Amino acid sequence: MSQLIVFIVVFVSSLVAVAAEKPADFAYGLKIDASGSEALYDVTLPPAVYQGVTRRDLGDVRVFNGAGEVVPHAWRPRRTEKADAGATVALTLFPLKAAAGASVDALAISVRRGAGGAVSVDVRSGGAPAPAQQTVAYLIDMSNQDRALRAIELDWKAADGFSGKLRVDASDDLSNWRTLVSGAPLLSLEVGGQRLQQRRVEVPQQKAKYLRLAWVRERSDDGAKIVLPEITAASGELAEKFIEATREWAKFNAGKGEKPGEYLFDLKGQFPIDRLRLELPEPNTIAQAEVLVRDKAEQPWRSVARTMLYRLRQPAGEIASPDITVGTSSERWWMIRIDQRGGGIGGGLPVLNAGWVPHQLVFAARGAAPFTLAYGNRGAHGGALPIESLIPGYRDDAGASVRVAKTGGQPTVNVQATSAQPQKELGGEARLQEQIDWKRWSLWGVLGLGVLVLGAMAWRLVRQLGTENKG
Repeated sequence: MSQLIVFIVVFVSSLVAVAAEKPADFAYGLKIDASGSEALYDVTLPPAVYQGVTRRDLGDVRVFNGAGEVVPHAWRPRRTEKADAGATVALTLFPLKAAAGASVDALAISVRRGAGGAVSVDVRSGGAPAPAQQTVAYLIDMSNQDRALRAIELDWKAADGFSGKLRVDASDDLSNWRTLVSGAPLLSLEVGGQRLQQRRVEVPQQKAKYLRLAWVRERSDDGAKIVLPEITAASGELAEKFIEATREWAKFNAGKGEKPGEYLFDLKGQFPIDRLRLELPEPNTIAQAEVLVRDKAEQPWRSVARTMLYRLRQPAGEIASPDITVGTSSERWWMIRIDQRGGGIGGGLPVLNAGWVPHQLVFAARGAAPFTLAYGNRGAHGGALPIESLIPGYRDDAGASVRVAKTGGQPTVNVQATSAQPQKELGGEARLQEQIDWKRWSLWGVLGLGVLVLGAMAWRLVRQLGTENKG
């Protein structure tokens, strides 16, 4: 009996050892250009991976080292757009001078631009040139900026301390003004050798060609006019600008569907598509369209977008409908259903351009090179770690250099960008088919046999105890 138990233990241990994944368990692989001199490498998935995987969540992707051992990997969070941090720019102040007591709203302002880009500002009050007695406001030309301001930092010339309020107006034509900030507090005070200053004005993030700054005229408690300083300089903090991430694009030809106006596209892969461009076969075409997807032939179609498609001929050239935005979909089969009222899109076939933001895989270069990115295994289970587990203290905005949380310091770990070479066959297409998991069933069989053996041992022990009690 003891020999049988030893045999079971050895057999189970061998099964566990055999169950360790190896490159031949996957259909295809890509050699990664990584020497192993860095701790972490980052690789962007090429289109071939999406055509070879069997799982939408990329659970059948692995990284092996030169000894055929699996190394840890994780996925960077996918971002379809990124924020470009707002920069600080110097702002040119154009003083608006008018007669004492003139209302800022009554000023007629015009801007002239010279051939060399020079800007000059003319101010009229009451329909006639006003004597340049004092500065009543300041004009900022924002027409050359492609984004709005979110704050203005001011500097002034003042001998004594003061506190006042600033009004900020915006306009696109210098005639119609809208108030952005009615009274932003600004001050410069000194008490007991301590200085208190407020120079920053927060403004709503609205795009405007011109800004107008003016002090809100107030009087002190005794009725005297508060003396406000002359603003000498200004800088602007630009709002963040969201930029779409770079996308991969692939072109697919159409096949006719079962009904008129239905066009089918087989993507032969599971791409995380979120943008579409449709090339119509004939110019001067306008049609309503619906975009549908499904993963298998027996599944019903699922609608992901409705849009208007057009291709119009103009004297300056053709104009086409913009990109179609769809929620990220990884289905293999796509269909464009065209409304046939008005003749549809004519007799030709459309061409589909699909765009997606590729996944980025980060792996630890454990062991010797070369490293292989393997994929395509119908029976594989998810093997990726959370990115925070692979890189403690990970921040998505850190870029290539990643801060690692550590007591007593903040060392930097570099994530080296790398690329993959052309695809090669590992286990072949057989790994893409449904297979009987002999390892699992063998393990279950051995475990069942072990239960029977333990039951037999217990039954034998009970019999022995009963015989001893009778004696």
